[in-house]
This record gives sequence, structure tokens and C-alpha cells, in this order.
Amino acid sequence: MPRPLGVTPMVPSAGLLVAVSPDGGETVVCTDWAWLVALAAPTCTVALPPGGTMICGLDRKPTTGWVPVVWRARVTSEDRVLVLGGTGTVGRVAAQAARLMGAQQVVAVGSRDLDRIGEEFGDEGFTVCIDPVWGEPLARALVHAAPHARVVHLGQSAGPEAPLRSADVRGKELTILGHSNFAMTKEERDRAYLELLEHVTAGRIAFELQTFGLEDVAAAWRNQRGGKSVVLV
Repeated sequence: MPRPLGVTPMVPSAGLLVAVSPDGGETVVCTDWAWLVALAAPTCTVALPPGGTMICGLDRKPTTGWVPVVWRARVTSEDRVLVLGGTGTVGRVAAQAARLMGAQQVVAVGSRDLDRIGEEFGDEGFTVCIDPVWGEPLARALVHAAPHARVVHLGQSAGPEAPLRSADVRGKELTILGHSNFAMTKEERDRAYLELLEHVTAGRIAFELQTFGLEDVAAAWRNQRGGKSVVLV
């Protein structure tokens, strides 16, 4: 069994352990919160390519922001992209991914910034919406959608029901695409993870986190209430 390296992130609900084989061969990234189980469960691990860089603290969750932009919406330089839930990890990754794809315009908004949508996109409207929230925010956003815009829906943090207007969906001939990481095969999840990992290691996609020494583990847990913590041991 691979032996764990000396760094483990303190991330409730999304832990990560990096391990290497005793002979210095294969490097395995355990992306499941229950890392002890993950070491024995191939579906929760990703084998890095030879020479791959290990990023401790990167679990699978951020791929939920990557895949909808790159695989589902297939954002191009002709797109104007709206990211709802733009203050969360998934939203931040989605916004950075859209910029990497060369989008003409990228606007990420939180629940308090919905009024900005009309101001930012004007009469042209957005051509792509990345939606991890659903509910009232999406309904309000679709008023500003361009004809034939694509909406990739991937979460319901604002509620399980959305009062969408027929004039927005049917009248603009919108395309609404659902996405769930759970519906992806292991091969697809691994590919998405490694794609994102490449951009993170190159500095093209960044995360907001704070590091703590083991002696400050209590402070690290407190920091989790409003940020992400990685504890170095």
C-alpha cells in the first residue's frame, strides 16, 4: 500500500491525501473525504502521470466548476459568460475556466449582486450561464439571456424549484443542460481532475486558502467557517 506524505488538508466534507508507492513508483491522489477508505477504493483515487505535480488540498469538488464550462457549454471566444454562485469555490473555478477558454466576457456574481447582470451584459445578454444555485437567482438571471443561450445547471443551493418564465426559456429558445459529477464515469472524473490539476500547478487557476502549522490546528478548524485551510504536519 502507498505510504502517505506528510501533508494533509483540514477540509471537512472534502479531505485529500497524497500517497506514493514505497518503491517511488506510482503516485496516487485520494480525492474522497474518507481517505482511509479511499486508499483501498480505486474509484476514489487518481493516479498521477509520471513527473506529475502533487497539489495537496485539491479534491474533486472544483471539477464541478471546470467540466460545465469546458465540456458541457464548450465556451469559446465568442461567448459572454455569466457565473452564478460566483463567490464559492465552484463558481470561482468556473469563472477562471471561462477566461482560460478565451470568453469574450466573464461576469461572476453572488446572491447580492444579481442586479449587476443587466448592467454588465446590457442589451446583448449572456450566451452561457453556469448555474450552481437554481431557484430565484436563475429565474432573475434568464431575463438577461441572449437568444439561444446555453445554461449548464449543476446545483440547487438557492432551492430545488425555480420559477422560470416561458418567455425566457421558450421565447429565447434556451438550451438547459444538466450536469452531475456523480453521472460521470471514473475515467471521465479522472480526466477532468488531471486537466484541472495541470492548470492549477501552472498557476492558471488559483484557490483562496490559508496554511497553518500543526500547532495551530484549532485555528485552522475555526478558519473553515469562512475559508479553506491546509495543515502542514
